Amino acid sequence: MTSAGKCLLWLTALTTASVTLTACNATDAGPSAVDVVATRTPHPAPSPAPSHPQAPRHIAVPAVTAPSSPVAAVTTQPRTRFAVVVSDGTDVVRVGPRQVRFSTTVTDATVSPNGMDLAFVDRLGNIALAHLDGTGLRVLTGADPGVRRAQPTFEDGGSEIVFSERGHDGVWRLKEVAADGHDDLTAGGTDPTVEETAADGGHDTAPTATWFQASHDDSARSVLLFEHRTPRGVTKVYVADRNQRGFGAYALLTGRAPAVSPTGDQVALIGPRGQIEVLALPVETRRPHPARITWGAHPTGHLAWTPDGRRILFSTPQGVESVSSTPARPGHNPVRVVSGHPGVAAAAPLARPAVGAFTGTDPVSTALAVSRARFVDGTDIPAGEGDSVGISWVSHVTLLSTDDPSAAATAAASAAGGPILFLPHGRPDPRVRDEILRLLQQPRGYRMTVTVDIVGTTDDVASSVDRELRSLEGLKVRVRRFAPDAGADAAAAGVRAGSDAFVVVSKDDLSGIASSVGTDNPVLLSDGSSMPSATTARLDRIADSPDAPATVYAVGRDAQAAVRSSWPGKRPFRIVDVGGTDPTDDSLTAVQTLYDAPGRLSVATSADWRDVLIATMAGPALVVDQSLSTAAREHLAASEAVLRTVDVFGGPRGLVRSVGDAAYGDRYVVRPAPTDITE
Repeated sequence: MTSAGKCLLWLTALTTASVTLTACNATDAGPSAVDVVATRTPHPAPSPAPSHPQAPRHIAVPAVTAPSSPVAAVTTQPRTRFAVVVSDGTDVVRVGPRQVRFSTTVTDATVSPNGMDLAFVDRLGNIALAHLDGTGLRVLTGADPGVRRAQPTFEDGGSEIVFSERGHDGVWRLKEVAADGHDDLTAGGTDPTVEETAADGGHDTAPTATWFQASHDDSARSVLLFEHRTPRGVTKVYVADRNQRGFGAYALLTGRAPAVSPTGDQVALIGPRGQIEVLALPVETRRPHPARITWGAHPTGHLAWTPDGRRILFSTPQGVESVSSTPARPGHNPVRVVSGHPGVAAAAPLARPAVGAFTGTDPVSTALAVSRARFVDGTDIPAGEGDSVGISWVSHVTLLSTDDPSAAATAAASAAGGPILFLPHGRPDPRVRDEILRLLQQPRGYRMTVTVDIVGTTDDVASSVDRELRSLEGLKVRVRRFAPDAGADAAAAGVRAGSDAFVVVSKDDLSGIASSVGTDNPVLLSDGSSMPSATTARLDRIADSPDAPATVYAVGRDAQAAVRSSWPGKRPFRIVDVGGTDPTDDSLTAVQTLYDAPGRLSVATSADWRDVLIATMAGPALVVDQSLSTAAREHLAASEAVLRTVDVFGGPRGLVRSVGDAAYGDRYVVRPAPTDITE
């Protein structure tokens, strides 16, 4: 998914206003809370004068409690404490009454979804990241005096930054870069144009995007909106709604400066009459009718929603103002002055990111709890096209005994990031049966075959488990049983035809397997440095892609030797080596190489194979020794803007704090139960 920056701004005059700041009790770390309570006197609107978007800067703002106002039915977010951040192109970012000095100028600052970092355009025109206090500056693009960049925005829950770039040909296009810098645009490489906009000829600016997902909620939204100037010079808002349409973007309506709501169910924009309008998403009609929410306001652009969706911030020539996203009645929606300093405004949530601490000794209960938190009920599978984007539902469950470590690698390969449930001593358990029913039960009218893989011989997992599974009421269950050493067969059995990329890991490398199975690319297993027939059969059918060569990622030294070995009928493919000889180093390298800046990470130690398997459900799974390596600490620190949550499974008591400190400094909370493991 993608998100983007901003383009044409229309500057209009605005009135002055008085600002009253009322102190409140601050709870989380951050500036003291204030209510911004100010109204402005109506003023005739002057005629707009076009100008190109200039990026303001970031400021550490005091916490603002969203003012009380009527809330539309679609706005279900609870009230959220947040900080208003204003950037103005200087090296000082305003956070309420506070001023934070950066080591470079800050233009068009926007806040990461977890409220930890800012993305902005720096003095040299690069897209950069920094902490809210101005420290930790990281440059994500390479300086080029022939291009201009503007309006960065976070998408994919913070994993990607989409921005506007005017190229050497003078045309504005949408580009993207990973927020953790792992794709290293500073080193050059392929053109990072946003896929949905690659064929529209450019003239795209003002991107805004969201990826909102709750694993037990079918309202997941994956939306990118942006400005597009048509060949006739008309500025329209375009949308790429991955939940409703096929690939590409389409015109929504005439307007500019779009801003998508935090939950992706509304978009605010400046309409043709210069007033702010709000439109519900998705749009089911060819002639959408947005609702006007301002009368006599003078927004110049730079709209931003508060994290709870209750108010919309907007820039004016005199400062930053806000209005309720749901007016009490047509024609009446008082404007409140947020800042008397002009600039680009953003809202930073002050809730602390969470570090999950799951250190129980009962793998059965822990796996069940993670499965319930992570995967949606089968009866809640959305029926519409694309409605399941972001919804974690499954049609496949893997079972094994709590006492059989030899089954770990095969179970991880079979599950491929899906539910792994443990049977106590290999015997049936009503709790496990009920969870399988919850996961695999289907809505009325569905008759889909579901699969349960059992890893272990009948000595390890009783044959009565097979009979119980086949007799589950209302389900058509395919039961497969794999021997503990049949990892290659189990992995190959779950691969569908048509893949143009695979990951190969040795069956003896549990850490490498665990860190690889959560990717979009299927995982296959080697037998040490040799290739099993089940694996070569899949590789021989690797698909050709018109955009990129067929690719095999080889994790670890043994897998690297295996994919380079010869076998009859071997197809040509590109080999990308991942890691080398150290399993824990390879695990980190796999996470860095195979995942697109994930917003969620799980951490487990290699000391308990059951913790490693459970971590794959909440993954990507980073497997460490009893403590974090320097490289792992650096990776967590670099991922601060991206990570919405980190879950730690097992390990010594100090590991949770080590992970939290590395990822979030001192701004995090420890969550003792897996209540909100989401996509």
